[in-house]
Amino acid sequence: MPKSRRFLPSRLEIEGVSPYRIPEYERAGMLRLDINENPAGAPDFVVDAVVEALRGQEIATYPVYSEWQAEAADYFGVAADRITCTSGGDEGIKAIFDTHLLPGTAMLTLAPGYDMFRLWAQLLGNPVAEVPLAVHGPANLRFDPDAWLAALSPADDRPPIGLIAVANPSNPTGAAIPRHIIEQTLELVDCPVIIDETYGEFLGETALDLVDKHRHLFVTRSFSKVYGLAGLRIGVVISQPDNIEGLRRVLNPFNVNRAAIAASIACMRHAEHTSLHVVEVGDCRTRFAGAMRGLGLATGAEHGNFLLVHFGDQHARVVDGLAAEGILVRDRHGKHADLAGCVRIAIGSEAQMQRVSGAIGRLVRPPPKLDGLILDVDGTLVDVSGSYRRAVVDTARALLEEAGLSAAAACIDAALVDEYKARGGLNNDWECTHAMVCEAGLDVPLEQVIEHFQARYLGEGFDGLIADEPWLLESAVEERLLSALPTAVVTGRPRSEAVWTLQRHAAPGLWKHLLAMEDTPTAKPDPAGLVAARESLGGGAMAYVGDGVDDMRAARSAGMAAYGVLPPGTGWDSGWPEHLYAAGADAVFANIEEVIAWLIP
Repeated sequence: MPKSRRFLPSRLEIEGVSPYRIPEYERAGMLRLDINENPAGAPDFVVDAVVEALRGQEIATYPVYSEWQAEAADYFGVAADRITCTSGGDEGIKAIFDTHLLPGTAMLTLAPGYDMFRLWAQLLGNPVAEVPLAVHGPANLRFDPDAWLAALSPADDRPPIGLIAVANPSNPTGAAIPRHIIEQTLELVDCPVIIDETYGEFLGETALDLVDKHRHLFVTRSFSKVYGLAGLRIGVVISQPDNIEGLRRVLNPFNVNRAAIAASIACMRHAEHTSLHVVEVGDCRTRFAGAMRGLGLATGAEHGNFLLVHFGDQHARVVDGLAAEGILVRDRHGKHADLAGCVRIAIGSEAQMQRVSGAIGRLVRPPPKLDGLILDVDGTLVDVSGSYRRAVVDTARALLEEAGLSAAAACIDAALVDEYKARGGLNNDWECTHAMVCEAGLDVPLEQVIEHFQARYLGEGFDGLIADEPWLLESAVEERLLSALPTAVVTGRPRSEAVWTLQRHAAPGLWKHLLAMEDTPTAKPDPAGLVAARESLGGGAMAYVGDGVDDMRAARSAGMAAYGVLPPGTGWDSGWPEHLYAAGADAVFANIEEVIAWLIP
């Protein structure tokens, strides 16, 4: 019996290809370094342009492209009849395949390279000819001009080349094709040549100026990457007028929506924003590559808004470990023999990449051997979100309302407290409250702030907010810590408050060495308390665990490891991990118990 078909009859070879897999969950809110998007999100001027463009009548009306055509022609430096917009760069490239890849010819591309080139050719039933990149070491794949030029030569044992499609720089390797090789290729062949410049802004080179000279050249661009419009889907095809006219007969007539048109026009009118972003990505990419090499990891070419990193047998553990912290990266292992053990990581801001570097360092390096562990109290050993933090908010609001500043009082909330804490220098909650009140317009003595604060926090005989602080360290984990390392506690609390709390919850051995507010002349980030604690433990290699930027700065100043923990109720998407890493954290953990599990496996 004939083999039954899974699909209805098709002119395409759909039986022989696998669909491109896209994420099946919402990724907004996570640190998205897996699909080379702009993790910063779209700038405000784009959001404003989209809102303005999507009024009731406009939503109900098909888009008009004449304004976009004029803006884009001027922006890309071409005549208006040489450019067209597409629904993402992919739609334009696929339209070129559908229109110009003739039966019986092969599609030539690089390997490893962009998977969709291969898929589109296979759908049409055309063979794929792949030119391998030259391997100079793990993750270090470079364009091989000799292999490329050899592939361009006709041969009796292979079909003629019907279309060439390459990304410059290439994804996922970052390999770049030299300009003179592109020119030589265009001189040697007469088939359509697609130069996909999705990442071209980061490379700093373009083939756009070659369009006038070569009738068979198509240059494609995308607004998804450098411009941050991946969610709106808009791209560009630039070629000679007859080619553009032909593609418009293939493309859907209203293929790009009004939101994408408005957003892309806004981007083109704010070219300085794009230029600054490209420079920032380049700088961050260089520093991140250096950090990875400092961990003993091989890295790939630095030409895109991403970096290929070789983790060897640890690739899956690193990908999963980062995902557990809300960081998404792309495992390329198994996609091609030359990508074994490789992970592609998009480049975000300096703070974001410090966070990624720190998380990777913790995952690939063994924990250090310590002679002692020094612990903070607030946010580390006890949850103060409903006590100290609440007292800050309540005190500031009460003082402002008493002074008739009700509008300012309404702006005081937990998020604002986090903003003040992230500045550094306000580890002391009295001083933090005082700063908030003064900056809201009320000149009040610190002593008055302290009086109001303590009335709420301590109550009458420790029956205030302090009485309901949850302890964050399970007794079994505490015993495990004490059996492995000597410990000390350094806190900005007054001694009476620290002793009252620790006596309620902790084993005496945990805080045998206690340094409180009265024991040091100045507060964190001054390292004096940590230095004294290290001396009390006999010296040696120490680490300090805390939840604040001043904790991290104090540890760094004291010459010891700085381990940050997220304040209770704070997620990986809160921005707090970035604050801690920027302040000098060597690693950041969800809580104190994760720190102990890592240090004492």
